[in-house]
Amino acid sequence: MPSGRRGQVPHGITVLEAARQLGVEIESICGGRQTCQKCRVRVENGRFDKAGIHSSEDHLSPRDEKEIKLLNKLGTPELRLSCNARILGDVLITVPEESRAHKQIIRKSAGERAIEVEPVVRQVYVEVAEARLGEHRGDWGRLQDALAEQWGLSGLSIDIHALRRLQPALRDGKQAVTVTLWQEQHVLDIRPGYQEGAFGLAVDVGSTTLAAYLCDLRTGELLASASAMNPQVSYGEDLMSRISFVTSRRDGLDVLHKAVIEALNRLAAETARQAGIRRDQIYEAVLVGNTTMTHILLGISPESLGGAPFALAHREAMDVKARDLGLRLHPAANVHILPSEAGHVGADNVAVLLAEQPHTRPEIILTVDVGTNAEIVLSGPGWMFSASSPTGPAFEGGQISAGMRAAPGAIERVRIDPQTGLARFRVIGEERWSNEWAVGADVPPERQPRHLASGICGSGIIEVVAELLLAGLLLPDGRFNPDSTSPALRWDARRRKADYLLAPAELSANGKPLLVTQEDIRNIQLAKAALYAGAKLLMLRAGVASVDRILLAGAFGSYIDPTHALVLGLIPDCSLERIHAVGNAAGDGARIALLNRSQRAAASQIARSVRYIETAVDPDFQEQFVLAMHLPHKRDPFPHLEGILPDLSAAPPRRRQTRRNKARGITQ
Repeated sequence: MPSGRRGQVPHGITVLEAARQLGVEIESICGGRQTCQKCRVRVENGRFDKAGIHSSEDHLSPRDEKEIKLLNKLGTPELRLSCNARILGDVLITVPEESRAHKQIIRKSAGERAIEVEPVVRQVYVEVAEARLGEHRGDWGRLQDALAEQWGLSGLSIDIHALRRLQPALRDGKQAVTVTLWQEQHVLDIRPGYQEGAFGLAVDVGSTTLAAYLCDLRTGELLASASAMNPQVSYGEDLMSRISFVTSRRDGLDVLHKAVIEALNRLAAETARQAGIRRDQIYEAVLVGNTTMTHILLGISPESLGGAPFALAHREAMDVKARDLGLRLHPAANVHILPSEAGHVGADNVAVLLAEQPHTRPEIILTVDVGTNAEIVLSGPGWMFSASSPTGPAFEGGQISAGMRAAPGAIERVRIDPQTGLARFRVIGEERWSNEWAVGADVPPERQPRHLASGICGSGIIEVVAELLLAGLLLPDGRFNPDSTSPALRWDARRRKADYLLAPAELSANGKPLLVTQEDIRNIQLAKAALYAGAKLLMLRAGVASVDRILLAGAFGSYIDPTHALVLGLIPDCSLERIHAVGNAAGDGARIALLNRSQRAAASQIARSVRYIETAVDPDFQEQFVLAMHLPHKRDPFPHLEGILPDLSAAPPRRRQTRRNKARGITQ
């Protein structure tokens, strides 16, 4: 983890070598001699139901004296050197960011948006009267009087941290101080003399990735951004896995809470470093995430979200002290969490709607945030319906045999020749298509690709399935076409089904062919059917037959090709020119709420006005799900794919599979 790769390896092999066999590159400059100390990994202990294993440090060979000495010297005695630890049983391994040879690419950059700046935090300069003998107001009373007289502020309260700084600040500033206020009501900080500098942090707490944006609260300027994997991925790739982790382990909630808080602290430190400020100058943070992430972030068990009626602990917007969560910002900093809509549609979706405002447009708009749990909103002028669909981790490389997250070497684009059925592809980190690569020992380094194919990420798996359908290698029901003569289809007599050769061994990072299996196709069908069925259910409830525009939000949505998404049946039919990627709209919505306090009230109004449809208990969802299993759909037309889709009405029936198998000598 967090690459999501899994597999079986020989007993006694080192973790480093096992990782390489699975296509996970761990930093190892010294070649496994225990000298570079860069190949450190962490063993996760406990039962992991999603993976079906019990992981334990005892399932690795013991540390020898040299490893113990090195790890103690580095201050990480709890970790292992992957070059020295040998696998003796089932283990779940987390590779820290600093140990990864190919760092994950987090595609959650901030969008360019015009935001009216009206922050909750502002700073004022005030001169305070000196204390006089016989006057008993106290310095806080004198500061209140000065703020009332010079700024018209009254009814103020003061944070204990600011109160402790009050008298030293007055002394050092010769009775002149800069006061930092929250909501014009609460004093957060007092500094001597005139000092500018109030900053805020907006964070999209995704189930897979975290994205933080540091802003100047006075000007609204975006100063820095940073992203990271959500470390909770090591304990469960999807939301239900994490809920299960919490309920199955006594310390489960504490483990997940500490993991995300420490990750947020690292992002805060990184953005502050980029901007050249101190972390104690960050006075406000806005956090958005799905309901499970929000519960865990607050240290609240998400157990109630694991089954009907999917009850939230708290739905409305919240303001809590950063210090109460363990966040290392200014000691008096406030954290604002946007409201949720319902059981599985949280503050991140509210942030998307705050940023995009689809309900204010004169169109029927479908807004989709694709992830391990897809949030879907159907809107028209003045109305909105929302739902969530459990798409699972397939779109992020999970549950796919050669799947991986977006990192250098991941196949992200695929084209299949309809005549030969052979694929060409493009990987992250290499602009050339694979048919333009020159490989081999005699090829000069400058002509070789920067990265060979390590696996396939979400956008790539969508394209390969869609391209297989367009090339006639895949039938609408998801079976490989038994009448295809393409050499890329490799029929296995023992399994009586085929795999598709996407990348030959010479173009693969581990020297093995990279295949797309029938199980991979099935997992994509299940994921896309869940998303489509959720969208169709909203259309039925709203009484609309089609949509005018589709907005694809989130990091993954930014890299989905609209044509392939329609061919797959991931989304309902729509004009290709009206399918738009809107980037990390959740992060943009968090920035809007950070910089404009009036928009926080607007977010609450949005959350209350959305009509939520619970797909898990809706009687029509299962029917729509079954229909959506077909590619692109069993019944719904796709007129905007006219001239793109082949004739799918002449697909061979299943009995022809039997005849084809017999011709190959395969018995039933």
